[in-house]
Amino acid sequence: MRAIWIAGIGGLAIGHILWLAGISAAVATNDVAQWVLVVAGVSLAVGALSGLLGWRAFRGKSLTGEIWAAFLWGLPISPVLLSLIVLGVTYL
Repeated sequence: MRAIWIAGIGGLAIGHILWLAGISAAVATNDVAQWVLVVAGVSLAVGALSGLLGWRAFRGKSLTGEIWAAFLWGLPISPVLLSLIVLGVTYL
């Protein structure tokens, strides 16, 4: 049970770090509004793919599958939420 929690928190942390790297690169460009859309689109696509892969791992009914599922489901939480916030701030 502890491994599942650690995997979920690890996925959350890694997803947040990857999003920070992407949004930092977007802000460093001259056309911020366009690159914010790219980062948000990539975040949503990776989130959907991660959710699908997590579901497939969870259906395996093994402890290793549940650990991978927790990691993959934790991965897109921060990037998707923060991308939606940045899109709201940028375009509203």
